[in-house]
Amino acid sequence: MSNPERGQRFRSRFRGLRGRVTAVFVLGAALVAVVLSGSVYGISTGYMESQRARTVERAVRVHAELLRLRLDSTDISGDQALDALDLPSGTMAILHRDTGWSLASADVDFSPGSAPPIPTPAAQITGTATRVRIGDQPYLRAGAAVDNRTVLYEFAPLLELESTLRMLRTILLACSVLAVTIAAAIGAWAAHRALSPLRQVAATASRIASGEHELRLPRTDDEELSTTVDAFNAMVDSLQQRIERERRLVSDLSHELRTPLTTLTTTATVLTGHRDELSERPRAALGLLVEETAYLRGLLDDMLALARVEAGIHRSDQTPLDVAELLTHLLAGHGVAAHVLDIRDAGTIRGRRTELERALVNLLTNAERHGGGVTGVRVDRDGADVVVTVDDAGPGVAPENRERIFERFVTASRSTGGTGIGLALVSETVLGHHGTLRCTESPSGGARFVLTIPALHEIAKNRPEPPQ
Repeated sequence: MSNPERGQRFRSRFRGLRGRVTAVFVLGAALVAVVLSGSVYGISTGYMESQRARTVERAVRVHAELLRLRLDSTDISGDQALDALDLPSGTMAILHRDTGWSLASADVDFSPGSAPPIPTPAAQITGTATRVRIGDQPYLRAGAAVDNRTVLYEFAPLLELESTLRMLRTILLACSVLAVTIAAAIGAWAAHRALSPLRQVAATASRIASGEHELRLPRTDDEELSTTVDAFNAMVDSLQQRIERERRLVSDLSHELRTPLTTLTTTATVLTGHRDELSERPRAALGLLVEETAYLRGLLDDMLALARVEAGIHRSDQTPLDVAELLTHLLAGHGVAAHVLDIRDAGTIRGRRTELERALVNLLTNAERHGGGVTGVRVDRDGADVVVTVDDAGPGVAPENRERIFERFVTASRSTGGTGIGLALVSETVLGHHGTLRCTESPSGGARFVLTIPALHEIAKNRPEPPQ
């Protein structure tokens, strides 16, 4: 399968009910994951930053008190007092005393080009930690007054906190992706389970349409599904009753119409035997009677055959049929030359032999009556289908009439003896075998009828599973 076809198939499945159910699960999970992840990250960030700020603020106050005691009790310089502090790793301390500055740091390479930002004047000192940057590194700055002329500033690094927050973001993102993936899998499973009754209905409907009219959906204890099951079975029962009425009608019509028609045909035959005893005008009337009786008999046969096909009344069961063998037999029976048949790729189909023979005979008869005779019959394969092509020598069919000729009572001329039902019967027969019939133009300019029916192994492969 090509990439465009795969893409089209994927889009088609996504637009379907199963895709929409799965999408609801995915979107719901994504929304919940975003809200939870954002909430967890926001709360965690605020909590850890506030805890870090309180730790820095508490530490600078403790250190300021230690410095006050040390500076009051001994006569030491600011640098000596700072060196006595036990600073955490990466923390810097700056002491502002009178007009002088002292710096102490723990494992920090401090250069004058990246001087820490210190607020001035010292009166702006507050007990609240502030986020600042020294060079390209983030710090928390906190200050505390040691005495009236001395202020202590401490700069605590935030690299570890930011690393922890990055790890938290990664974990939350991974958890969100995992949650959405799990939701997609659960959504696909739930959609599959939820749509299982629809697939069962579709399989049952397909089998009923193929001729298993007695098949029904099994009863269910599910209150939501029981209404659908009952309505479906009631609909099929109604259709079955209508089909039975149509079958009885066709049977009654066949009996009631054939009897007087047979009488007319017999009478016309008897009169034809005494044709020479009649004068000219009665002979002309007898000729019209024989012609119209034959036309009426053909019309009745075609109408009854079409009615049987539409009502699902079949005289035989479906069996494997060799299309090449079937056409060889039919062409020989109609006196068509053997070279007309071109078997390029033989194929076997599953069908009703009597109905298909009649359909193919109607195509051959149509070519003889309206198309100047059959010029070619080809049997070929088109992927999973068996294709039968019939060409004639006539003037062809106008493009606007190529669909219309398969309607009832559409014929070229009554003078050719057609009833206008032959091609409609062919179309209904092919449709009943899950095939297609179309009219195009042959290379010689005549009409070309293309009959396509699925091959036997494709029918078996695509047959729906029976309902459980």
